[in-house]
Amino acid sequence: MKNFKKIILIVILVAMTLGLMIFVPYDSIRNLVQKAGVWSALVYILLFAILPIGFFPVPALALIGGVSFGLVNGSIYTIIGASMNCLLMFVLSRYIGHDYVVNLINEKFSKKNRDRILNAPDSKLFTLLFVCRLIPLIPYNLINYGFGLTNISLSKYMIASVLGIIPGTLVYLNLGDKVLNVGSKEFYQAIFLVVFLTVISLVIAKIMASREEKSKNKNINDK
Repeated sequence: MKNFKKIILIVILVAMTLGLMIFVPYDSIRNLVQKAGVWSALVYILLFAILPIGFFPVPALALIGGVSFGLVNGSIYTIIGASMNCLLMFVLSRYIGHDYVVNLINEKFSKKNRDRILNAPDSKLFTLLFVCRLIPLIPYNLINYGFGLTNISLSKYMIASVLGIIPGTLVYLNLGDKVLNVGSKEFYQAIFLVVFLTVISLVIAKIMASREEKSKNKNINDK
């Protein structure tokens, strides 16, 4: 009975995702949000909560949020939608689609990155998740699914996720807010912030990887 319920839930979630992807073309999502009138914020939040399940590009959604609602309101709506999505994908990974997610992670992640997440000490999972959230080049969707396979608690997962997505949210929403003014000083500043966040997050990740390597070598030498 439990397995049957899980299958039904997976089918419903997949159908919802595919339905949105099929009947709401990529280039029409912004129009869908903006034409929803008083419901536009709710529509955007629900799209952000559901679409990433099917690997819809999260930065594109954030840009739509910036264009549609501006930096302040767009950031609020995006963080709400992203938080809902983080929770949903975590539950799918840990409790429902475990075997599917394992195969997905094996396919999408290199062995090095896979081991770094799945074999990380429990004490380092919070920090690792926070840093992964900062790096735009690491797919947001894979992070959600991957950390559902670890021993991180739901509360720590949600706190690290929300804190980690704030910088990227602000940067991409700011770009979306300025994208209608292509060529302006503000637009180029927004582009610079995206690049800056990427570089800084990669430097932080490099430092963490270096420390992990030194720690491993030290433990080997001690033995």
